[in-house]
Amino acid sequence: MEKKSGVTIPRWGIGIIAGVGVLLVLLLIVLIPRGGSSSSASGGSSASAGAEQQLSRATSSVAAGSCGAGASDDDSVMDAAPKGASWVTTDAGWIGPVSKTAGPMVNSPIRSCFEHSAEGALYASVWATIEINEAPEAYMPTVVGPGAEAARQNRQSDTKTRTVVRVAGYRYVSYTPERATVRLLFQIPSGAYRSWDVVMEWHDGDWRYWAPTTAPGISNVDPDDFITWGS
Repeated sequence: MEKKSGVTIPRWGIGIIAGVGVLLVLLLIVLIPRGGSSSSASGGSSASAGAEQQLSRATSSVAAGSCGAGASDDDSVMDAAPKGASWVTTDAGWIGPVSKTAGPMVNSPIRSCFEHSAEGALYASVWATIEINEAPEAYMPTVVGPGAEAARQNRQSDTKTRTVVRVAGYRYVSYTPERATVRLLFQIPSGAYRSWDVVMEWHDGDWRYWAPTTAPGISNVDPDDFITWGS
């Protein structure tokens, strides 16, 4: 037996007190969060929320295209030429752009299925120009707009051979996820430059050429007013 301050404590009592102290220390260790303090835990939650916000920003607010074509809110092509385009030559000698993301995802009987984005509309506008000249029988039935029927009849009855021209650039006139107006720049065989406005409308999961009541004209232009882009 030991005496402390006049109080006698049995030796087995001292052992019990020491054991309880060890248990309290262990409980405190278990209850402290693994990452450290509670402020660290809240920081982890903030990081998760930040990742979710980034994912939300990366997700497009518009519906994806058909045939595996996606969607994107990226409109950087309105200020700079898209990167990563491959240029393919058609049977008639036209050269058009192909992108793994912007499209076209389908190449027969016409080039179709473009991404629902400003870049997808740009690619679609070039192929609309090519297909109207090269494959009107297959392409003209897909045309929409108030002048669609007249455009179909006029183009399909016109059997003149079209001169192949080279895509040299473009300039965006306007863009919304529903409609895009692109001013395309072409270089004709003589070396001179021409442009025409192509209106594309998002319809049934793809960009369709929108025909106005009056056919757009071809204009002489200064290539310096356009974003350079071509084969």
